[in-house]
Amino acid sequence: MKVKKTNLSDDAVILWNYYNPSMPFFVGMIGTSDCVSTNDSGYFTQRKNSQITAIEYIVKGSGTLEINGSTVKVKEGGVFFITKNSNHRYYPDKDNLWIKKWLVIDGELAHKMLGWYLPKDVYYVPDFNAEYLFSGMNDLLKTYSDNIEEFLKYATLLFCSFMVDVNASLTRFGDNVAYKVKYAIDYSSHENLSIKDIAENLHYSVNYVIRSFKKEFNMTPAQYYLKRKIELAEMYLRTGEETINEIADKLNFIDQHYFSNAFKRQTGMTPSRYRAQFRK
Repeated sequence: MKVKKTNLSDDAVILWNYYNPSMPFFVGMIGTSDCVSTNDSGYFTQRKNSQITAIEYIVKGSGTLEINGSTVKVKEGGVFFITKNSNHRYYPDKDNLWIKKWLVIDGELAHKMLGWYLPKDVYYVPDFNAEYLFSGMNDLLKTYSDNIEEFLKYATLLFCSFMVDVNASLTRFGDNVAYKVKYAIDYSSHENLSIKDIAENLHYSVNYVIRSFKKEFNMTPAQYYLKRKIELAEMYLRTGEETINEIADKLNFIDQHYFSNAFKRQTGMTPSRYRAQFRK
């Protein structure tokens, strides 16, 4: 079991030389990406029709995950999932670089567990302490460093237990109207959403949806929706080459003028000034 530097910020234990396609569950890599210590503000991962399946836990910092048409802000204490055959890219916020732990896994059981326990089109679970998965895997590696079969036997049990916990965490918020609204906004921030449409889809009144959301998050759904759009705009301004007008159009603002005013109210500066501070 060898340790390898896969890029500037990644240290990983590589297990692929033990791989057998007939194994129902396999751990191919266990690693850490420490962009803080390496000051790696250029960290960026992108794959099309990925053959990689991974679990990634944000220990510190924040960033962005774009996967299969969804864009999600990922933050400290959250775990995100990279599924096989997905199109995705992810990267840390340059002003809040991340430290994350990750596993690359494979096997029919791995893929079926993800399908069974993760709802469709959900790739991120916030506020979920996944530390035990990674410390447990590393402890198993030390204990069974010369016996891959025993390592995988106990690693399979740990992974299955972890997925049950993930599902329980998601189910805990399953009947919470505020979190249903939040997920609807998080996964549709590029679109034109109305609280009326969300309320109708959830079979609640508009007033009840607004009241429940404000009680849980101390802001209205409309305020959160705008906040999410501005967070995405910040990401595009920092990392992309789109014009301000193109970003306004991409995020479904009425026009560039409205977008610029909204952006300034939220951040205290215009989009052009915000972008300039990252292009010095």
